[in-house]
Amino acid sequence: MKRLHRLAQHDAAFLLLFIFLVALNLRGPVTGLPPLLDRISTDLNLSSSQSGLLTSLPLLAFGFFAPVASWLTRHFRIERILASGVGLIAIGMVIRTFGSISTLYIGAIFIGAGIAIGNVLLPSLLKREFPQYVVQLTAIYVLMMSIGGFLMSSFAVPLSLYAEQSTFHLPMSTLSISGWVFALACQSALILLPLVVWFSCKITQHQSPQASNTDTSTSVWRSTTAWQVASFLAVNSLINYIVVAWVPAILMSHGYTDSTAGLYHGYLQLAGAMPSLILAPFIHRLGSHRRLCLSATGLTTLSLAGFIFIPSWSGVWSVSFGFGVSMGFILGLSFVSLRTNSPKQAAALSGMAQLIGYTLAAIGPVLIGALYDWQQSWTAPLYVMLSIGLIWMGLGWMASPKPKIE
Repeated sequence: MKRLHRLAQHDAAFLLLFIFLVALNLRGPVTGLPPLLDRISTDLNLSSSQSGLLTSLPLLAFGFFAPVASWLTRHFRIERILASGVGLIAIGMVIRTFGSISTLYIGAIFIGAGIAIGNVLLPSLLKREFPQYVVQLTAIYVLMMSIGGFLMSSFAVPLSLYAEQSTFHLPMSTLSISGWVFALACQSALILLPLVVWFSCKITQHQSPQASNTDTSTSVWRSTTAWQVASFLAVNSLINYIVVAWVPAILMSHGYTDSTAGLYHGYLQLAGAMPSLILAPFIHRLGSHRRLCLSATGLTTLSLAGFIFIPSWSGVWSVSFGFGVSMGFILGLSFVSLRTNSPKQAAALSGMAQLIGYTLAAIGPVLIGALYDWQQSWTAPLYVMLSIGLIWMGLGWMASPKPKIE
C-alpha cells in the first residue's frame, strides 16, 4: 500500500511538472514576437496591416481551436491531447524561423492552435487530478505563463542584437541569420522542456469516462451558469487586450513621453505576476471567492477611472490594473473547474469561454482604435472601457457563487 502511495505521488509530481512547463509556453510565443516587429517589418518590407496580422492571427486561432480542443476530450485522453498541443507550438515556433512572411503566418496559426489546446485543457486536468487545490495550482500555472512571457519578451531584442553584432552564421553554411530569426530560434528552447518531460518521464494517462447526457458541450452552451463564467472570462480578455494595446498611446495623449509610457506599460505587465504569488499560498485566508472577485474587478475598474480623472497617477493605475485584471483571470480560470461537474464539462466550458473571449479580444482593440479615429480623442474610448469594467464587476458577482452547472 505504501509503495502504491509513493508511486501515485511520483506520478502526480511528474504531471505537475509537465503542466507547469506547458504553462511556461502558453504566453511567451505570442508576446515574444511584438518586440521584434520593427525589425521584421523592415527586413521583409511589411505594411502595417501585414505586421498587425502577425499579432492578431494567434488570437483568432485561440478562438477557433478552443472548441476543437474541448471536442477532442470526448475521444482522446486529455494528457495526450495536451502533449499534441505542445507539439503544435513547437512546430509553429520552428516554422516561423524560416524567415519569410508566409512562414511567420503559418507558424502563428500552429502556435495559436497549440496554445488554445493548453488554455482549454489545463483547467480540466487540474479539476480531475487536483480538485482540492484548483485555485492554488491555477495561480501557479498563471505565474509560469507570466514568467514565460517575460523571458521571451525581454530577451527578444537583446538576442537579435547579439546575432547582428556577432555576424552569426548557420552551421555548414555561408548564409547569415537575421537577428530576429536567431531570437525566435532561441525562444524555441523553452518549448523543449515539456517535450523532454513528456518523453522521458512516465506520466500516467487516465481514460476519462464517456460523456453522459449532461456531460457534453451542448449542456454547457445551454447553461446560465456556464454563460456567466464564460462571459466573465471573455470580458476579462476583452478589457485586458484593449488596455495592453492602447495604454501607451493614451498615456502619451496625457503628456507622457514615449519612454515613460513604455515604462508604465511594463509596470502593468509585471504587476500581472503578483496575484499568483498571493493567491497560491494564502487563498484560504483571503475570504470567499465572491469577495476576491469583487476586489479584482473593482480594482481594475477603479484603475480605468483613474486614467480618466487622475492621469497624473498613471503609474499607480498601471500597476493596479495589471494586478486586478490578472487576479480576475486566475479566479475566472478556477471558476471553470469549481463550477462544473466533470473534467470534460470543464473542458467544454473552457472552450466556450476561449471562443467568446478571444474573438472579442481580436476585435476589441480595433473597434476602440476606430472610435479614437472618429473622435480624435481618447475621452470616449476611455469611458467605453470604464463601462466595460463596470459590466465585468457585475459578471464577476454572478460568476463567483458555488452552484454547479446542471
